[in-house]
Amino acid sequence: MIFDIYSSEELFYSINIVWKKYKRDKQKSVETLLYVIMGLNHLREWIAPHYKPQKNKCGILCWKTPANDAERFSKTIYENASFETIRRLCNKTKHLGKKRKVTTSSDHDVPFDEWSDIDAVRNWDKAPASAYFVDGINIIHIVDKVINFYQTKWFDKKSIIFK
Repeated sequence: MIFDIYSSEELFYSINIVWKKYKRDKQKSVETLLYVIMGLNHLREWIAPHYKPQKNKCGILCWKTPANDAERFSKTIYENASFETIRRLCNKTKHLGKKRKVTTSSDHDVPFDEWSDIDAVRNWDKAPASAYFVDGINIIHIVDKVINFYQTKWFDKKSIIFK
């Protein structure tokens, strides 16, 4: 539990609410985006606590045999390409000064009269961000794939319905 979020279902619900707002807004909030990325990355650990690959003597990641559905799901999403991108972004955020194999960029083309939050503008010459990209792909496509994966492969199978 953290604050008023008591379960993986509630965390996923919170991420979805925030994500829908992010997609609707013309001015993209990096703070919102970081919440979604970090939330999606750590949601796997809420579903299957303490289940993760371990490095063997040769430094190769190995999984112990999954003991239940949660661990099977955790292993499956960990190996998903879009989730790998989310995981790399989350780790890049955590270890900003270290070299990471992920390139991020942004577009800044929100007209001045459409700026929704003047205080959130980091660079007045560039304007607020209108889109964020990872390795040239709009982050919306990557996050949508991960959210869909969580929904269809875990929450739908557990009969948990979100609107």
